[in-house]
Amino acid sequence: MFKIIDIDAVEPSPMENGRGEIVRLVNPKIGAEKVDVHLNRLAPGGPNGKLHRHTVADNVYIVKTGEGQLRIENETHTIRAGQVIYIPAGVHHSLSNVSSEPLELFEIYAPGGAAFDFIIA
Repeated sequence: MFKIIDIDAVEPSPMENGRGEIVRLVNPKIGAEKVDVHLNRLAPGGPNGKLHRHTVADNVYIVKTGEGQLRIENETHTIRAGQVIYIPAGVHHSLSNVSSEPLELFEIYAPGGAAFDFIIA
């Protein structure tokens, strides 16, 4: 079913350990089974993300505001507003906001729905 979603009308959910909040936009709850889209708002200086991978889902970050540190396997990269990051399925990664400003990014997984998994390294 076709949907238009007003981001500001979606209630955010807290992330674990006070890491920030997540705004779930496109997911099985609205009928999407092949893609998942959400907005992450990572708190300044919040806890580091866990190193993990997704078995079959490719991952895309679209950085809206702020700056963060992205760990890809054994490398660390600084990501910032205006960048798009592609992480292929199976690649270990984690994301942290180590700055004093909020880090906001859209996160897209495909496939989403029942095919999505989150495997801690």
